[in-house]
Amino acid sequence: MTQTGNDTFDRIAAPYDRGMAPLERMWLREMRSQLVPRARGEVLEIGVGTGANLPFYHDSVRLTAIDESAEMLGFASQRALGLDRSVGFGQSDVENLTFPAGCFDSVVASLVLCSVINTQRTLAELMRVLKAPRGQLLLLEHMRPHLAGLAELVDLAHIPWYAFNGRCHLNRRTEDSLVQAGFLVERVDSRLGGFLRLVVATTT
Repeated sequence: MTQTGNDTFDRIAAPYDRGMAPLERMWLREMRSQLVPRARGEVLEIGVGTGANLPFYHDSVRLTAIDESAEMLGFASQRALGLDRSVGFGQSDVENLTFPAGCFDSVVASLVLCSVINTQRTLAELMRVLKAPRGQLLLLEHMRPHLAGLAELVDLAHIPWYAFNGRCHLNRRTEDSLVQAGFLVERVDSRLGGFLRLVVATTT
């Protein structure tokens, strides 16, 4: 039986870093180091998870970090303590943010939009809380690859993967969704034929 909601993420919080360690060594840590330092000013990280991005923020940013999983937030808060970094943590659903409009200079999300229930609602909320113009949305995400053969393999792999976890979509076309939501996509850096992407988008 598939688990949904924050039960899914509470369940995987303890083993999450061990499970992700090979991907972190091969790709993700280097990608985080390129993306996260771009954040500036008042910063919101959605889906902070266990806090893998925390070491890469500049000391000058004022960071708020949310996740729907209390277990994930517990691991992230411990990591922040170890880094002696001040972070305002909160448990929140990214589709119903409680922050006022236009209060953040940057929003950071890594491997989050693959798992939200409603992508367009989430992006509308991020657009709302970002300053305009030139508020930054900084994404590290897996998406449906550019390469046709690889895209078909990911489509096939998505079926058992989603049946197992009930939240993560391997093949979302998130870059297209950004454009549909009104963001200006300024930069995309791809790995693995576009399966992994760094995206810098801004409000207009």
